[in-house]
Amino acid sequence: MPRLLPAWQPPCRPAMRSNYLLGTRRWAVSLADHCGLHGAAAYRGRSAAAAASSQPFSAAQSNDASDLGPELMRWLQLNGGRVDGVTLANLAGRDGASGWGLQASQDLEPGRRLIVLPAACHLTYGAKDDPRLLALIEKVPNELWGAKLALQLLSQRLRGADSLFAAYISNLPRGIPGIPMFFSKRALDLIDYPPVTQQVQKRCRWLHTFSQQVMAKLPGSPEDPFGGVTVDINALGWALACVTSRAFRTRGPAHPAAMLPLIDMANHTFTPNAEVLPLPGGDMGLFAKSKVATGEPLLLSYGKLNNDFLFMDYGFIVPDNPYDTVQLRFDIGLMQAGCLVANVTDAEGPPRDLVITPWRQELLTELGLAGAAATLELNLGGPDLLDPRLLAAARVMVARQAGEVAGRGGAERLCAIDCPLSRENETAALRVVGGVIAVALSTFRRTLDQDLALLAGQVPPSTEADGNQRQDLAPLETADEMLAVRFCVEKKRILSRSLQRVAALAEAVKGNGELRQSTGMSMAKKGSKPAPATNKGFGQKK
Repeated sequence: MPRLLPAWQPPCRPAMRSNYLLGTRRWAVSLADHCGLHGAAAYRGRSAAAAASSQPFSAAQSNDASDLGPELMRWLQLNGGRVDGVTLANLAGRDGASGWGLQASQDLEPGRRLIVLPAACHLTYGAKDDPRLLALIEKVPNELWGAKLALQLLSQRLRGADSLFAAYISNLPRGIPGIPMFFSKRALDLIDYPPVTQQVQKRCRWLHTFSQQVMAKLPGSPEDPFGGVTVDINALGWALACVTSRAFRTRGPAHPAAMLPLIDMANHTFTPNAEVLPLPGGDMGLFAKSKVATGEPLLLSYGKLNNDFLFMDYGFIVPDNPYDTVQLRFDIGLMQAGCLVANVTDAEGPPRDLVITPWRQELLTELGLAGAAATLELNLGGPDLLDPRLLAAARVMVARQAGEVAGRGGAERLCAIDCPLSRENETAALRVVGGVIAVALSTFRRTLDQDLALLAGQVPPSTEADGNQRQDLAPLETADEMLAVRFCVEKKRILSRSLQRVAALAEAVKGNGELRQSTGMSMAKKGSKPAPATNKGFGQKK
């Protein structure tokens, strides 16, 4: 069974992104323990049907994809669909992932229509559904679009053989491998990247609150769409994981998502040979995008997604993902910490104070890093490795007077990585940026070398004496723990490559004979010192 499913219209997919600074590791362990979402092994060993109800579902509980393929194809064809030139097979890693997926059963030409899924076979919700179910769905925040569809999935599952989707639902996996929401405490701690762990906490908190305050009160009430069956947190968590790892936003963000049976068996690549396209009447089709030889996997692109999204929603990561980034939150304390780490000094020798003067405030506002409309998230990675706004902010903060930066092309010029203002300014700015990246690397409890040693089955030497560090460096025991460390490795590699990029830019500045030494000689008046950095050097969370 594949772990992931494409987002047919990636730009429309709501982002579960964290706007927090890399500064908080704490995860709600007590919440996880209380919710029963503490251990993947305990969860996956339990039938989702049993978790949802004391009454058995009439649909079979098979997870054998060799039975799933013919059964789903028959179901699809009986409901007006079409399957041609494609079959379900155990790909054994040939698609870059593992397990089951779609493959070509014959040579395919570009444009070949492989699967037609009628609109009636899209598992979604709408005006024709039970008003009680729709009222319950309305209680879910819009950003948790997957949870809305999860309630429909549970409703359909409770209908058993009476559901149009019984053949599809009965073969959904009991557990979704790699989804951090079901990680053990240690596996989650090993992620060590707050933009993801905070989202896990957020989802678990919502699951707990919604299950206790809404779902638990439904049985026997007039608002109950589930026929008196108790749907607990484990069943809701299972349905949420199924949806987020499979659903398509076929009609854009203003409309409900849909699960597309059989089509959703295709795995992911950034170089797809198949694509999902709309057909007349609301039907959806799977088409060959390029020539495909018999036996080759049929792969879709889920969109230009970074590893955070792939990990959170699909339970896998892509090594050297060209769209992966490391998130930082802009803060003057973060910049000051980078300045201290890189030993950027004043002419007299002491470390330079990065003071927000009125003219700097105006420029930072123009960059979108200050003011009421500020967007403080910065991203390292991608094609340029450096966030242009981070370099622009460093150029502004190390400038000795307004004349160095004011009236020099505005935000666009300040953000141009290949357009330094002067040798003095660019050298100092790049050193601050390098210091910021070094601070980001220092927030991880383990080094890149230690992570690689753990993945190789070795026990790396500890660099700290505290108990948490020793636990971090204990041998990895589960696939989830290995995935968590692999995720961290990718983040640290991005930061390391970003540091190399800064060093290369600094060398280019040093060798640029046409670059002026300075654009202004007078010193900017010193103001009060900025707020101190946190113990991680990232400033306070706004």
